[in-house]
Amino acid sequence: MSKDGKVHIQGHFALQPDKPVPLRSAASIRYEKHDPTSLEVEVLFLGGEEERAEAYLAVHALDINLVKLHPINEGGDSINLLGLNRWQSSLTSLKLEVGAIEIGIDRDPAIKPVDVSFTVSLQPSGILTGYGSVELHYNGNISTTHGEEEQILVQTSLGPIEAMEAYDYLDGTAFGDKVLHRIQRLRLVGRIELRVGETLRSLHEKLLEEIFPICSALSLCYRQPVDAYEIQYLWEGPEEDPIKRATYRRKWYRSREKAGGSELIDTSNLRGGGLSDLVNALKGHPQSKSLDQGIGFLSHSYVSFLETAYFTAFSAMETIVNAVCESEEVLLIGPASWRKVEKVLRASLKELSDAETISKKTATHMQEKLPELRRASLASRIDRVVEAYSIKTSDLWTAEGFAAGMKRASGFRNDLFHAARTSDLDLMDVDLTRIRAFTERLLLAALAWPEDRRWVWRDDQIHLIIQPPDPEAG
Repeated sequence: MSKDGKVHIQGHFALQPDKPVPLRSAASIRYEKHDPTSLEVEVLFLGGEEERAEAYLAVHALDINLVKLHPINEGGDSINLLGLNRWQSSLTSLKLEVGAIEIGIDRDPAIKPVDVSFTVSLQPSGILTGYGSVELHYNGNISTTHGEEEQILVQTSLGPIEAMEAYDYLDGTAFGDKVLHRIQRLRLVGRIELRVGETLRSLHEKLLEEIFPICSALSLCYRQPVDAYEIQYLWEGPEEDPIKRATYRRKWYRSREKAGGSELIDTSNLRGGGLSDLVNALKGHPQSKSLDQGIGFLSHSYVSFLETAYFTAFSAMETIVNAVCESEEVLLIGPASWRKVEKVLRASLKELSDAETISKKTATHMQEKLPELRRASLASRIDRVVEAYSIKTSDLWTAEGFAAGMKRASGFRNDLFHAARTSDLDLMDVDLTRIRAFTERLLLAALAWPEDRRWVWRDDQIHLIIQPPDPEAG
């Protein structure tokens, strides 16, 4: 990486190394270290006219999910291009738009134990800063005082992973004068031993499994999507190449900034094992995948336009309600009983159709709807989880009551889904705030997250809604 943060990787590679004469090429990969939206890949075909023509034809058989560039020179790193979105090819070159790259991830198994350090770069930054002060001095010194020094650690199967805010410094100029850019980054860092016979690929896949729930937990805490875009591995190599490295990098279509508003769980409650407890609660829940999906919907609702935000927030609520409901509560009738009921209903509809009381088309449509009769309504499922988890609802719809308010909110959702319209944008906006609050309360209750570890100002948007006071307020 250069002092301005730009990364340029180039080398000679084979496109089809399994052939007796591989198709030789020169690859150029460029991106800016701190910009997740930058990733340019270009492949130049080498050789004579016949070889370049063969390479051009081979491009049309590329696997859009994986393109492998194998190093021609011994000791070079292989490069995997993942998720091709599009490409432009000619007789001399190939420009690719990829979703991610892997550099040096595919290697031979370790022949001796290797201590590997990893750094995971995430966005947005600034969410783990906590409180403190920064003093900028005329001589260039920067004094930073942190209010809390305790680390934020997550205990994983790979060992402890630390979540932290760090800084990088890049050179630049402004009006001819030298400028030093101070860039705040959100990172996950750790170390792991690669045992004899293990590969970096296996470590990489295990690390991804640990990163996803950490990002999900941070997304829940800070009410916006938190995700990783780069992983870098470093370890000690031989004397001729003392520092070895490998990189995994994704391309995003836009960067993510820290959103305004109050968080759900503050940084102070993530220290002292707080984040580790939350991550392990998510991973250990019987419906962890559904909860993770619900958190994804919920966090994206905070950074989307109103209509999209409402739909994703409502989807998050339904997903989490279904996840925490017992399976027997979702289905009103058991399999054996339902088969008998369904048989009678289908026979009755056929009789009505034969008697021309209803048309055959109507009977067919009604028969297709029969499986929905077995499932409990959303309203009844919500009532059950409210009672089971003792969810506070009295402050959400204080005028019309929780049941009536949720019914109206469901109507807004149905209008959006079926007709892409709404009758009252302002009312839908405040109902969006209520749905988010209810979903978060249910989710935290399902994870058994204690009240004293929730941010005290998390419901400030509920308090701003103009409505009668909470009848149950003390």
